[in-house]
Amino acid sequence: MTALLAGSIAVPTALSASTAQAAEACRSGIPTYVHDVSSESDGVLRKYLDWDPLTGNATGALLDTGETAPLERYSEFFTGGHGIIYVKTPEGALKTYKDNSATGGSMLTPVRNYGGNWNVYERMWSTGDNRIFALHQDGALEVYSVANPSSGSGAITKIRTVPSTDPAVVAIAQATDVWSAGPVVYTLKRGVPGKHGEVKAWRYSDGVWGLPFPNGSTTVITGISNETRGWSPGPGTIYTVGDSPDYTGIAWSYTGTAPMDVANPDVGAGIYGDVHADIASCLASPSPDVKPSFGPVPPETETPPQAVIDWLPDPAPQDPTQFSGKFVLGDGRPAAGLPVRVEAVDVTSDSTDEVQLVTLGTTVTAPDGTWTVPLPTALPESVKRAAANNGGIINAMASVNGETSSGHMMRGTHMMTAAPATAPATARALVAAAAEDDSEPSKMRPIIDDLRKEQAQPTVAQTNLSWASRDEQVSVDTLGDRPLPEYQSDTVREFQGDPYVVDGVDTKSLVVRPMDGGCDKTSEKVIDKQIKYTTVAEGHAYWDAKTTVDYDSKLSSSVEVAVKTGTRWTIEGSVTLGSAMSVTTGYANKGPFFAKQWRVPIEYKKIREKWTCNYGRDTFYRYKIMGSKYKVPSGGAVGKYGKDVSNRDGSVNYGNSPKKHRAWVPQGAHFQISKNRSIKWSGAVSAYGIKLGGSTQYDRDHRQRITAGNKKARHDIWGKNDKVDGKPGVFYSY
Repeated sequence: MTALLAGSIAVPTALSASTAQAAEACRSGIPTYVHDVSSESDGVLRKYLDWDPLTGNATGALLDTGETAPLERYSEFFTGGHGIIYVKTPEGALKTYKDNSATGGSMLTPVRNYGGNWNVYERMWSTGDNRIFALHQDGALEVYSVANPSSGSGAITKIRTVPSTDPAVVAIAQATDVWSAGPVVYTLKRGVPGKHGEVKAWRYSDGVWGLPFPNGSTTVITGISNETRGWSPGPGTIYTVGDSPDYTGIAWSYTGTAPMDVANPDVGAGIYGDVHADIASCLASPSPDVKPSFGPVPPETETPPQAVIDWLPDPAPQDPTQFSGKFVLGDGRPAAGLPVRVEAVDVTSDSTDEVQLVTLGTTVTAPDGTWTVPLPTALPESVKRAAANNGGIINAMASVNGETSSGHMMRGTHMMTAAPATAPATARALVAAAAEDDSEPSKMRPIIDDLRKEQAQPTVAQTNLSWASRDEQVSVDTLGDRPLPEYQSDTVREFQGDPYVVDGVDTKSLVVRPMDGGCDKTSEKVIDKQIKYTTVAEGHAYWDAKTTVDYDSKLSSSVEVAVKTGTRWTIEGSVTLGSAMSVTTGYANKGPFFAKQWRVPIEYKKIREKWTCNYGRDTFYRYKIMGSKYKVPSGGAVGKYGKDVSNRDGSVNYGNSPKKHRAWVPQGAHFQISKNRSIKWSGAVSAYGIKLGGSTQYDRDHRQRITAGNKKARHDIWGKNDKVDGKPGVFYSY
């Protein structure tokens, strides 16, 4: 990490450090560490930067540096100031490490192993200088002196035992969390039903004959509810975060004298686990014209761009007046010579009536598995009406059926879109863009016995246990545009395995031939509907910039469709939603240090499919989840902020970006994307316990915009997938 500029000396508060400590240079840019054990991994230590600790980042945020180090989930850690990190291992040893990540080294560079049986202490923490507090299992508080604390290698000597009956020790033992900033010990008590929690301050004194906490306590924060963790970068500032059931991990900051005021109620997101800062004796604000940086940053030069050769041209866009795709076997080989039927799906009624889908065309797969069906010149009236309600776009399902030499029936389906030549230009652009999202071949999968009967649907409580439902509750977008797992469950967190082994036979590589008698048209019935807020845009504004997201006038998004085979759900294409909207949504001029997704309410249907094969002798049922229209729930919001995506911004990400993707925005000027496709968000929505991806078409009504502030440093941006004036998908900010 580069030098973090110090500002003016802060005025000590009533709870600040001693006079000798306050005379030291005040610091900004305080490293802050989180022991994250929320994932399935063994545990990781994450490093954040508290850029403006004096104000509690009142107009900023805790910045994710991207630096991590493995830290076993059952280990405990605390900081000692000066870049020293103490770790108590599960076996009870106490070890010290030095954070050398600022100079390219390890965040946990070993310094000393003190050994011993430190497991006799229920909790340990440091003052940030030469004292360590340790609460013994018998209830007493033991105080240790640290020699040469800045090295992490000095002797640790017990100098005092405070009895368990001391009021401060009683409060420490009963506290939800405890930490220090210099000689001041803070105790956080979580709220309980009917009573708010609080944070109290206890000033410790080393006086030989005096009381260890001679002045009792001062209540510094009231109104605590779900907050379970607290920490201080130094005197005068406190942060809290909760282990709430919704997994938001949203941190609050407080500053001033008792009682402290809220400085920022959303100073950081995704903070899960124990938190400690590299405690400073005095805090400062950074220079207002210096951007935060972690490591070397490319210089602000305006050298002419080098010529870039794109070896592969952009693929030719799909003709929007036809449906096309490719079916393959489970092992990826072409599914050749099989009959394909394309049926319009938007004709399904909103009622519970069973509706037979309208066939738009049939064909046979080519030797390479590809197929094409043009839109009929004359569309049936039901399809015309559905298209008119969907901005001119026709959503359809292509299905292919066959059987193996062993007699196992196989079926493949894929959702896709088309638009007549007379449809609006925006509709045709949506269709072409959606085709790029759904360009992967579609697999044929076995028809198992579970499909021969209708299935009982899981309850809301059961779907709340699924991986998708749990991920939906996390405040930070960790998926980005990474592919979803191929098979999901709507009731458990575990991903589902290979469905191709049927009756002991692996069907994925077996040749599939046309089925005797074939299969007839599909009929559908809506069995449930629910409204879910779905990601349709995101904006980024680092430092002193501001961002605006417009999602106006009409839907312009594609959302994946999930199909259930037995107990497994998988994505099989997407539908495009282009229906008219009656409201305007989005956010304007958010920032600085702001990056969030925007979500709009979309109604999703759970649909039961029914079809017969073998001259009507075999009837099968299958279920799918499909988006339908923008719909505001009664008394609900027209749009909502989505997940935090600020970990995509900043100096590290800018330094790692391709040079040809970079650009900058002059002071006080703005830039926006208003054409081409957004990125595809893998976690756009969780509906019925299943995660679905989605993307949006940029146009005059759907834009991502950034406005640069007037500070001196340059405002840099870069496209994720391309140059910012090409097809970036989304642009980030530094």
